Parts: sequence; C-alpha cells; structure tokens
Amino acid sequence: MMARRIPSILPDLTFEESLETTKIHSIAGKINNDNSLIITRPFRAPHHTVSETSLVGGGRIPKPRRN
Repeated sequence: MMARRIPSILPDLTFEESLETTKIHSIAGKINNDNSLIITRPFRAPHHTVSETSLVGGGRIPKPRRN
C-alpha cells in the first residue's frame, strides 16, 4: 500500500526527466500515439513475494548470446 503512494508524494517530473522517461518508453515500444510526452512518474507494482535481488534488478551480468 505504501509503495502505491510514493509516486503521488514525489514532485512532478521536470521537463528533462519527462524527455528521458519518454525516450526510454519509446525505445521499449510502450508509447501510445495519444501521448507524445510522459508527464507522470512511472510506477510498477511488484508482486508481494518478489526477492530483494529481483526488486532492484539484480542478477547475473548480462552478456550477448553465442550462436
């Protein structure tokens, strides 16, 4: 419940932060044609059983696959 409130407590995105967030979403293919600029802070709701390692994006160092 507390994690869902954090985005509303944080300050609004600055223009530079909005551009950076929009660029990341655009590369990931998650931009709708309706929204050209993301102005709200992104939020992902992790499952309550998530490990600490997966919550912070940890794990093995990514390497290119060999064919």
